[in-house]
Amino acid sequence: MPPRVGHDGGGEHDATVIERRAELQRAAQDLRRQGQRYGWPVERIAATIRVELPDILPLEAWRLAYGWSRPQAVDGLVSLYRSDGLAAPPVNPSMMCRWEHGTHPPTAEYEDILCRLYQADAGQLGLARSRVPARTRLPSEGYRRLEDAAAGNGYQMTSEDDAAALAAVRESVQLALEAEGPSGGPLAAGYLNAARDYYDASYSSFPPAMLATEVHRTRALVTAMLRERQPDAARTEFRRAGGWLSALAGNLAFHLGDYPAAQIHLSTAARLGTAVGDPHLTCWSLGAQSMTSRAQERDAEALDLARQAMEYAGTPLRRAQVLAWAELPALARLGGQYRANALHAMGQAQDEMAADPDGSQPGRFGFDGAELHLHIGEASLLLGNAGLAREHAEASRSATRAGRPSWAAATLTLAQAEVAGGNASDAAALAHSVLDAIPAESLRQTSRLRLRSLNQNLARTGTASAEARSLAERVRALPQLVPVGRISDEPNGH
Repeated sequence: MPPRVGHDGGGEHDATVIERRAELQRAAQDLRRQGQRYGWPVERIAATIRVELPDILPLEAWRLAYGWSRPQAVDGLVSLYRSDGLAAPPVNPSMMCRWEHGTHPPTAEYEDILCRLYQADAGQLGLARSRVPARTRLPSEGYRRLEDAAAGNGYQMTSEDDAAALAAVRESVQLALEAEGPSGGPLAAGYLNAARDYYDASYSSFPPAMLATEVHRTRALVTAMLRERQPDAARTEFRRAGGWLSALAGNLAFHLGDYPAAQIHLSTAARLGTAVGDPHLTCWSLGAQSMTSRAQERDAEALDLARQAMEYAGTPLRRAQVLAWAELPALARLGGQYRANALHAMGQAQDEMAADPDGSQPGRFGFDGAELHLHIGEASLLLGNAGLAREHAEASRSATRAGRPSWAAATLTLAQAEVAGGNASDAAALAHSVLDAIPAESLRQTSRLRLRSLNQNLARTGTASAEARSLAERVRALPQLVPVGRISDEPNGH
């Protein structure tokens, strides 16, 4: 919980707190503007604020997602009382501040009116936790705990309690089905969208096997709903939800090294994206299929899939993503006559990124500058330009938080550039830093492959330093990742 201004003593400390609160307010405003540009609902904007700015608690996040000041929120509460023909009880911005910071929770009456004001339930606002039994908590109670864990390096989520918090996302959909029936309804659809958004935003906060298990269980609920009769519009939305969950399941299978399962799930996602008219889902799923084909050294197939994905890329940001994530790596791996095409794609990706009015989008399905630099760095290595690879890997690494998967990828790409530049000792030290920061169960297959490739390149240099030998031992000792398999049916046939 953030410190409270005026309650901790010391003018200098208070000034620091005030400055920090102002920074958080500005950052939240930027996230709200970004969400509005992408047409996000208020619920998703609030969720993004909570994930990106974990010092902000849910009640304040919802107010900021609407773009209201505390006096405006108070005016809204008063107006609701008056619309009911009631005199408003005493409420002021100071009370709102205490509620938002968790120092003095609102009474049950105020909770009800806050839910009406923000058009959200008590769980989403982080309220009524002490009175709601654990088995019937609404999704945001579980989400709140996920976001709190994501405030660190994201790899604290391995205890039974934290696994249960992640399961609360799925259990919320199950509760909606109990209320609406096996075919689902608006409540289930809303919770599925919220679940997808949280899986998207919190993707890097969990070991991949843990998250994959829950994504499959949630997707199984969608498949069961699709077996029931539904109105066409509702069915379309449930198929869309199944498509996005399939995309997540495929990407998680990829990060667990289960490439056949990844291709199956991603193909399902692409087909559902086309069926429901969601070009972003189709585009992203084809790009991920290209990545999976490339991992299996099917480079011509990867290039074809990348170019299919480009047909559905409707914004500069998505074109930048497809170019950097899918087309550029495939061209760089093909080499030879494709070298000029790779260099062109590299420049085009940077131009498209610069042309996007926002320039980045958070989450697993988004794209940002750090990822752009990473892909250019890796492609530069394949094209034999170690200096350019180092430059972009360093830029990617500096833009990510230590201990995150993206930081590991950038660090290991930088290590490869150091080997290519003749700095074997520095390369080994960088690789050790990754193994020191990330537990084995959270180390993705992509990072494991980078580590093995680095070991091979170190061996080719004839380096026999203690650091290099120790690195080889640590990589050999890594326990195998265990794929979760297909524990939910593919929903594309429904």
